[in-house]
Amino acid sequence: MSQIQERAESQTRVGGIDLAIVANPASAVAEAYRSLRSTVKFARFEPAVRSLAIADAGTGGQHTDVAANLAAALALGGDSVVLVDADFRRPRAHELFRLSNDTGLAEWLAAGDAEAPLPLIESGVDGLTLLPAGHAGKTGGTLPADLLGSNLFARLLARLRDEAAFVVVNTPPLPDFGDALAVAPRVDAVLLLVRSGKTKRAAAQRARESLDRVGARLLGVVLTDTGSRRRA
Repeated sequence: MSQIQERAESQTRVGGIDLAIVANPASAVAEAYRSLRSTVKFARFEPAVRSLAIADAGTGGQHTDVAANLAAALALGGDSVVLVDADFRRPRAHELFRLSNDTGLAEWLAAGDAEAPLPLIESGVDGLTLLPAGHAGKTGGTLPADLLGSNLFARLLARLRDEAAFVVVNTPPLPDFGDALAVAPRVDAVLLLVRSGKTKRAAAQRARESLDRVGARLLGVVLTDTGSRRRA
């Protein structure tokens, strides 16, 4: 089990980027993300992990922070990375980088053209590109889980794997939505987040069982807020 301590109280934005790995690279939190990076890069999985989903067992919204920090850690380690924000319910990955969410994954999937240009944005971290969530309200009424379970999304992941060393997919919380279960079988591995003092044991168990049922490859469990109950 990987562990991430509480977010440093003194964290400030660096270049507009609100990530511990960037703002406080010498902190215990940043070191935890570097350790998590090693877990991903050197996992004894076959095939090797190139695409990864972050599944939230009920942390109170920490999934986006973890996905973004892990993606940045991979990029800072010298790899090319695409962070895909597939949380159409509460998209905010773009906020961590102070970027636009005018057009993103939702609009691209709704257009139905696998060859269309991707609305990728440079994140401000060398080697890291963001595919923002966009607006689910512009998808013609198609449900998020249906968009993420489509063949088009699978083709998108394959395309991104051809263009980057790693693809990190942020998904909404499992206790509230089933979207992560549509993504999990389509990526190489899944990290399951649980939060100390917040995530119920039963919820974590249900999340793990749900991932097992769809054939997800669970890389590991990440325990957040190991030092306190403050946000990671």
